[in-house]
Amino acid sequence: MLALFVFFCAWFIPFMKGRSPEYQRKVLLAIALLISSSQLMKIPLNIYTGTFDVTHDIPLHMCNFLPFVLVWVYLKSDRNTWAIIFFWVVLGVSQANFTPSIEYSLFHYDAIRYWLVHLLLVLVALYPAIEWKWELEIRDVGRSVIALNMVALFIGGINLLLSSNYLYVMGKPPGTTFFSLLPEWPTYLILLELIFVVWALMVYGIFRWIKRGGKASAISTQSEVAKTNMDGKI
Repeated sequence: MLALFVFFCAWFIPFMKGRSPEYQRKVLLAIALLISSSQLMKIPLNIYTGTFDVTHDIPLHMCNFLPFVLVWVYLKSDRNTWAIIFFWVVLGVSQANFTPSIEYSLFHYDAIRYWLVHLLLVLVALYPAIEWKWELEIRDVGRSVIALNMVALFIGGINLLLSSNYLYVMGKPPGTTFFSLLPEWPTYLILLELIFVVWALMVYGIFRWIKRGGKASAISTQSEVAKTNMDGKI
C-alpha cells in the first residue's frame, strides 16, 4: 500500500502543479470530504452488520477526526489550524502507516477505510507546505502541543463516560506499534508528550532547513540569471 501511495503522489503533485490555486484547494477539499465521509460511513455500516461498539467506532482517534479538521482548513484556507495539526499528522498519522493496527485484511471495508484515511491524510496535510509554501513558525510547535493536550483532556473525559480508550489516553494501543516500546500507563503519557515536543522541534528544524535551502537555491539561480544578462549586455 505504501508503494502504491508513493506512485500516486508522484503523479498527483505534478498533475496539480499546473492548476490554479483555487482548483487545487477544491481538489484537496474534495479529498478531505472523501476521507471524512469514509469515517462517518463506518458507523451505519457497523450498526447494519451488528458490530458497532460505542467504545471503538466513534471517530475520536486522532486519525479519525483529523479529516474533519482538514475540511475546515481547505474551506477557509486556514494556515493557523493547518500549522497546529501539521505536527500531529507528521508524527502521529505517519507512525500509524508504518505500524498499522488493523484487525481486517484487504479488501474488507475497514481495511480500505484505514489505508484510505491514513495515507491521504499525509498527502493532504503536507501539500500546502510542498506546493503553496505555507510556512511554519516556532510558536506553532507550542500551539500544537497545547492544542493536543486540550483535545486529550476533552476526549479523556469522554473515555471516562464510555469506558473507552479513544486517542489512547487511557492506555497504549493494541498490537505492536511504536507505543509498545514505552512504559505502561500513565507513565507512557508523560514520556510520549516529551517525545512529541522533541520530535515536533526536530520536524520544525528540518522544515526550516529545507525552506532555507530552497530559498538559497532560488536566490543563487536569480543571481546567475542576472549575471548572465549583464554579461550579455556587455
